[in-house]
Amino acid sequence: MIGRPTRRIFGRRCISLINVFFTVTVVTVIFINRLLSTNGSSESATKPPEPTTKLLDPIKTESVYTYENFAQLNESLCSKRSTARGPNQKIIALSIYGSTSKFTDNPMFSWDTSIFPFLKPLVNEIKVLLPSWIIRIYIDFTGSTQSQKTFLYSLPNVDICDMHSLPVFGAKLLDYLPGKMWRFTPVLDPFVDYFLSRDVDSPMVKRETETINIWLSDEHEKKIFHILRDHKQHGISILGGLWGAAPGRARRQLFDIFFPLLIPSIARKYNGSGDQDFLGQHVWEKVRSKALMFDSYFCRQYRGSRPFPTERPRGNCYLGCIRPCCYNASDTDPIGSPEICPPACRPKDHQNWLYC
Repeated sequence: MIGRPTRRIFGRRCISLINVFFTVTVVTVIFINRLLSTNGSSESATKPPEPTTKLLDPIKTESVYTYENFAQLNESLCSKRSTARGPNQKIIALSIYGSTSKFTDNPMFSWDTSIFPFLKPLVNEIKVLLPSWIIRIYIDFTGSTQSQKTFLYSLPNVDICDMHSLPVFGAKLLDYLPGKMWRFTPVLDPFVDYFLSRDVDSPMVKRETETINIWLSDEHEKKIFHILRDHKQHGISILGGLWGAAPGRARRQLFDIFFPLLIPSIARKYNGSGDQDFLGQHVWEKVRSKALMFDSYFCRQYRGSRPFPTERPRGNCYLGCIRPCCYNASDTDPIGSPEICPPACRPKDHQNWLYC
């Protein structure tokens, strides 16, 4: 009789102890969880958010580089000065960098002995022959002097596009876009309606501007591309310094065609002299049926080409030649003087033009 109540009391004490232990355990767990939660919240509060500028980095994503984003821009892709000129611009684009620039592929191309002796007469020629066109110089100033910079910025028909501080891109294009392809970027610019890619060492002559004026005419308003071949060694689809595009006639289409310029994994494959390979592999097949082409030698190879409207000047002169060609009859060209052109490439009513 004595043992039974003792067992009941012991059982109650055991249950009570268990309840107490359980309660303490639960409270402890809750406390620890809250403590951890508080610390986590504190860390989240103090940890800076992921920077949204990552989305603007073309090295990691091209999502920001869409046609819609570019079409809505209220600035050019060159400079404040080019923006101030307003929309509907006609642009002649050059890439310029000196012998000490990491982008050069010609150690002889120095500011004093090559760049300025080529550039100064070209600026004057364009001013006379194409007065409504603006020269854009996509430039790396490395190795230049302050006086040279001041001179370039003083030219009224020239806009300087400093590759270290471009609108929208900043210096990003320097990370992956080869120097010779900087001059291609106006084709993406919402302020540009017509654009020509040219070499700084080649003169601008009337033979060339006559083809440009034909291209600009209403008769050829559906031609969104302009291609010139004027030498026996011009036997490729598009020469890097003798083509043009008309974004004002097909802005969305040309943006899509040249979008690979903004994709680092593609663009950096065409370093050095790869600009013409880029045009041949990414552009030619998409524009050939929409291009106005003038060809002195390869008109049968590139169907749809037409003869030049004027006879070639005598002597060592052809489009894309290296100065002082076309102005110095005694000058010799390293790739050889023009040869007699095939009769098929001469105008039908001027079969006597041997050098067409």
